[in-house]
Amino acid sequence: MTDHVAAALAALRTPAGSTDPYPHLAVLREHSPVHPMPDGGVLLTRHADCLTVIRHPGFHAQNAAWMDTRRPGWREHPGLRATTESFLFLDPPAHTRLRRLVAGAFTQRRAAALRAFIAELTDRVLDRIAAAGADGSPVDLHEFLAAGLPIGVIGKVLGVPEADQPALREPLEGLRLAVDGGATEAQLPQIDAAGEALTGYFGELAARRRAAPCEDLTSTLVAAQAGGPDNPEPLTQDEVEQTLTLVFSAAIESMVDTLLGGLAALLAHPAQADLLRNDATLVPGAVEEMLRYDTPVQGMARVAAADTTIAGVPVRAGGAAVLMLGAANRDPAAFTDPDVFDITRTGGATVLSFGGGVHHCLGAPLARMQAAVFFPALLHRFPKLAMAGPAVRRGTVLRGFAEFPVTVR
Repeated sequence: MTDHVAAALAALRTPAGSTDPYPHLAVLREHSPVHPMPDGGVLLTRHADCLTVIRHPGFHAQNAAWMDTRRPGWREHPGLRATTESFLFLDPPAHTRLRRLVAGAFTQRRAAALRAFIAELTDRVLDRIAAAGADGSPVDLHEFLAAGLPIGVIGKVLGVPEADQPALREPLEGLRLAVDGGATEAQLPQIDAAGEALTGYFGELAARRRAAPCEDLTSTLVAAQAGGPDNPEPLTQDEVEQTLTLVFSAAIESMVDTLLGGLAALLAHPAQADLLRNDATLVPGAVEEMLRYDTPVQGMARVAAADTTIAGVPVRAGGAAVLMLGAANRDPAAFTDPDVFDITRTGGATVLSFGGGVHHCLGAPLARMQAAVFFPALLHRFPKLAMAGPAVRRGTVLRGFAEFPVTVR
C-alpha cells in the first residue's frame, strides 16, 4: 500500500474526513480503486465496479449466515435482530417474498397519489420554520424536518397516527447506529432499546389493524399473516414487526439526510439555487444531481458467495465488497466534471444513491417525490434563506447532519 493510499484511508476515519470524504475517496479511486482489505474483502470506488457487484448474482447481502461468522451472538441483541433479520439483509427467495408485499406501497403511481399530501405537510412544516425564525433567530432545520416531514409521509404510508410519531423519533437514532459504522459494544444497549421499542410499537399497531383494518401497509402485512391456498407462506409476527420497523426507520433517516444534503449544496452554490427557484422544469434533474453530488448513503456491502476476482483483485468467499457509492457518483469515468454541482447536468451514468439490482431501494420514487415538492416550496418561501453557523455532520455510512442552523429572513 502506498503512503498516499494509507493516508487517504486514515483520513476517512477522522472527523474532517467524515465532513468531506470526497478528496480522499478520489485518491483511492485513482491509486487503488479495488483496494484489498485484511479480511479478504475489497473496497470499491469506481462506478463501473460498484455497478457490476450490485447486479452480480454471485454477491449476496450481509445476511444472517454471514453475521454468524462475523459477530457470533448477534441474535441475543434485539436491535441487531431487527435489522439483520429484515428483508434488507435477506437474499432471494426470502427477500423476494417480503419485498413483493411491501413494493405496492412505493410505486411511482403511489408516490404521485401522495403528492398533494406531501405538499400540504411541507407547507405545515414551513409554517413552523417561519414562525420559529420570524425574529431572525437561527432555526435548526434538522429538528424541524426530522419531527415533521419524512416521518409524516412514511407514517401516512404505514398507518402510524400522527399522535404516535413524536415518541418514535428517539429510537430511530439507535437503529441508525446499527448500520452506520458497525455497532460497537458500547452502542449495543442503545441499539437494543431502539429495536425493542420499534418492533414493540409495530407489534401493537399490527394488533390494532388486525382488529380494524385500514388502507395502509400495516394492514397489508397483517393480512399476509393469514394462511390459505393463495398464501402458503404466511408472514410470522416477527416478519411483520421487522418489516415495518425497517421501512419506517429507513424512510425517515435517509430522507432527512437527502433533504439537508441537497440544501447544503444549494446554499453553497447560490446561482444554482436561483436557477431552481426560477425554473420548475429543472426540479427532477436537480434532485438527481443532489443525490449524486453528496450521496446520503455513502456505502453498502455485498458478500462474495465464492472465491472470485474484481478487476483482477481476488475476493475470498465470504469476503465483503464494500461499495463506496459516494465515490462512484463522483467518478470522472462516469460523470463529466464530477466535483461540480450542476442541476442542469445531462447524460452520464446511472446515479447509484439508491443502489440497484434486487436490492434497489423500494422507497426511491417516494424519496424523489418528497424532494421534488420540498425544494421549490422552501426556496420560494424563504428567498433569503442562509446558513446561521456551521452545520454539524454525523455518520460515516449514513452521511447526514445532526444540526443544520439557518436564518429565514
